Amino acid sequence: MAANAVLVPAEALLETCRRILEKVGVPPEQARIIAEVTVEADLRGIGSHGVLRLPAYVHRVRAGLMTADTQLKVVRERGATVLLDAQGGFGQVAGVYAMNQAIERARQHGVGFVAVRNANHFGIAAYYTMMALPHRMIGIAATNAAPSMAAWGGTTPVLGTNPISVAIPTGQDVDIVLDMASSVVARGKIRAAAAKGERIPLGWALDAEGRPTEDPQAALKGTLLPIGGPKGYGLALVVDVLAGVLTGSDYSVYLASLHDLSRRASVGFVMQAVDITAFSDWTEYEKGMRSLIEVIRNSPRAPGVDRIYLPGEIEWLRRQQYWQSGVPVPVKVVEELEGLASDLGVTVDLSRE
Repeated sequence: MAANAVLVPAEALLETCRRILEKVGVPPEQARIIAEVTVEADLRGIGSHGVLRLPAYVHRVRAGLMTADTQLKVVRERGATVLLDAQGGFGQVAGVYAMNQAIERARQHGVGFVAVRNANHFGIAAYYTMMALPHRMIGIAATNAAPSMAAWGGTTPVLGTNPISVAIPTGQDVDIVLDMASSVVARGKIRAAAAKGERIPLGWALDAEGRPTEDPQAALKGTLLPIGGPKGYGLALVVDVLAGVLTGSDYSVYLASLHDLSRRASVGFVMQAVDITAFSDWTEYEKGMRSLIEVIRNSPRAPGVDRIYLPGEIEWLRRQQYWQSGVPVPVKVVEELEGLASDLGVTVDLSRE
């Protein structure tokens, strides 16, 4: 654990989020959903999308740029597909509803595809894709974000980190959960490094003049680098089409940042559920997955590598650890949450070690 972080019980983080959200007008059940999605990021070690984001949500609600009570409206509906309008509400509430709808459609049609427009930041994509796992379904999610990454060969941000997640049930001790940004890192990791006062590795971002930088503040004024060069750029562009253009949401330079308090945002995302039994007998599928995982885990390892992990396995192990020992949260973030709670007249207990 970093020297400038403290351990906070997960339940304390959940309760703090719930109380703060309810204080600004979020209905109790919606506050619970938002808190669970937010803290799940911290539990999995994705602090860039955890409680670090809560103050920004609250500031947008108080500024009238986000709707506290998320009300979803069906815009179009056809068999396995639905288009929902979140009407400026929380992405987490819309995301949970959308994936539940995708799962229900997949039960009926084998696949379900639900798109959402006019929402806000929804946290970690893996939360929603993992919702499909208990139903023996594959979950897929993708969302666009405010521009923070240049097109390949460019110097000005025109695309977001535009993450994609795929969760695949294995029938084994751990499932496969891919959750990745189209950039080398999510912009939130740059913000997290800035909050901790840490440098960032070269290769993450460029400054405003297009030069590689280790300074997170300079990186926030510049542009992130796409993962795999032109491949990451292509992936980000495809996600912006699916989540932005297709849904009728904002996209590219037209999409406002979570931290931009001058205008409303219209984030788009898509959720898909695939019922495995629509394509394969579960027993045969499970047998094939076991064989595939054995091949991967037992493949020759590079020098210094003790274990080969599946995508999402490290986060799964970390979650178990943090639930027991407490979640490492930067001191600066804890202080910001306590200050926000005090400003709102909310009593919180972020007892820490």
